[in-house]
Amino acid sequence: MKYLLIYMSLFMVSPLLSQTDTSHTKLQLNQVEVIKTFEANLEDAQNITIKSVLPTQKPFSPSYKYDITIVPLELKYPDPQIKPLAMNPDGPFKMNKGYLNVAYGVLQNPEITAGYHATKKDTYNAGIHIDITSLNNTKKIPFQKYSNIGLDLYGSYMIKENMKLYGGINGSSKIRYFYHTDLNVAENFNEQQSKRKLNTLDINAGISNAERTKNEFNYNINLALNSLNLSNSDGRENGIIFKGHVEKHIGSATVFLLNASFDHTAINADTAISLITTRLTPWIKTKFGNLIVQLGVDYTYDGNSTSSFFPEVLLSFGVAGPNLQVFAGLRQQYYTNNFRNVTSLNPYLSTNITSIKNTINQEYFAGLKGQFSFLNYQIKAGYKTISNQMLLLNTSNDKRYFDMLFDDVNVIYASGNLDFGITENVSFGGWLTQNVYDLKMITNAWHLPNIEANVYTKISFLDSKLLFAGELFFNDKVPFLNKDNVFEKSNILFDLNTSIVYKITDKISVVAKGINLLDNKFERWYGYPSVGINGLLGVSVLF
Repeated sequence: MKYLLIYMSLFMVSPLLSQTDTSHTKLQLNQVEVIKTFEANLEDAQNITIKSVLPTQKPFSPSYKYDITIVPLELKYPDPQIKPLAMNPDGPFKMNKGYLNVAYGVLQNPEITAGYHATKKDTYNAGIHIDITSLNNTKKIPFQKYSNIGLDLYGSYMIKENMKLYGGINGSSKIRYFYHTDLNVAENFNEQQSKRKLNTLDINAGISNAERTKNEFNYNINLALNSLNLSNSDGRENGIIFKGHVEKHIGSATVFLLNASFDHTAINADTAISLITTRLTPWIKTKFGNLIVQLGVDYTYDGNSTSSFFPEVLLSFGVAGPNLQVFAGLRQQYYTNNFRNVTSLNPYLSTNITSIKNTINQEYFAGLKGQFSFLNYQIKAGYKTISNQMLLLNTSNDKRYFDMLFDDVNVIYASGNLDFGITENVSFGGWLTQNVYDLKMITNAWHLPNIEANVYTKISFLDSKLLFAGELFFNDKVPFLNKDNVFEKSNILFDLNTSIVYKITDKISVVAKGINLLDNKFERWYGYPSVGINGLLGVSVLF
């Protein structure tokens, strides 16, 4: 009977010792508060006749005490329903809520960026970003100075499971001066006459899903209002933009997509120079082995009674896995030539316009891309037919300003990029683009470079405490008409910039920058050469 009782006890305990849990969380037993001593009474055993050499024993009900020693066994539990009450809850995920970057340069140019955000997991996220920069080189060139102030408020809120409401307000104030170096502006104009303010305000709100819905849908709907005011001329622009994106996943290899947008731009509340653009692009994307196929169509219609219907195709085939992929396709894009878009490219734009036009770009392309060990590469070539290509040329009666000109253009282009990740501490690479323009009516592609290139390197030392980065930009000569309406070409752009960052701690760094170290005076726009050599020294703080 004694052996029988021992076997019965082991039989009752062994299922507990043999249990396993398939959940992913591991818990050490010493994390749980356990009662170390307890009593257990065995039920009365029934008489069983056993043939044994031992004499028959009388039934009895003893009482035992057990001491349990804590051992490092792994207990697993589904998270979070069955967490032991004695276990401390998980601490919050540690992340930096704010940042401050402050630097000052040789040309009286402070640079300040700062931000702060607050977040609560699966509930809300809100933040603010401030950007302030300025420069003053008037000791060398009259009126060559500028300033930028930007403020961005943004946030999102999970209104219910998998449905997120987001939005933001962005405002900026930029000051530019017409410092044209070939017109003796200081003799003919005072500082106030040469000053231009560009004030913008953007408000946007949208709704989207955080994760794919149970019906395999993704969606994103956004509405934006924007305005731009130009202080030194009668230039005021308002716009409304609606964008929607919906996609439906079927299985693991097929997706249906639909992109739609509505863009209304009005200048000076004048219906004669307003533009309404509607765009609709349905797509289907699927995969057959190593072949990825995207098929769709782009329909664009604007208020100038111009409509464009163009097929969109993207084919990508993995010849050798990630090492070599070939791709080819067709696509259509548009660009609205309003004040907001063009002044971000050239702030010296003339506001004396009679209409707004869309640039419609239809592209045919093919190329190679892939990755070999530490090398990433892409080579692409193609042909574009462009309707209403926008060009900028100095205004004939005041060379300080630029007018928009339009022409239909055919472009043959080739581009490529290489990125070498030699080690974790050393990387370098670059890209190059070559364009050949064929215009219908205008003689030259004014102020458009044929070749653009960039080379960069990044190196870290001292266990990534010391970081070095350098970039060299290249543009070939651009054509323009000088103040005597004679054809000329600018000098070539060689713009070398470097930066060095030393991390004193994980949250405090010292930053030094060298800007335009080759002292290049490239004129992207005739009469407005770039600033010469400049340097900045500053500090970066995370908190």
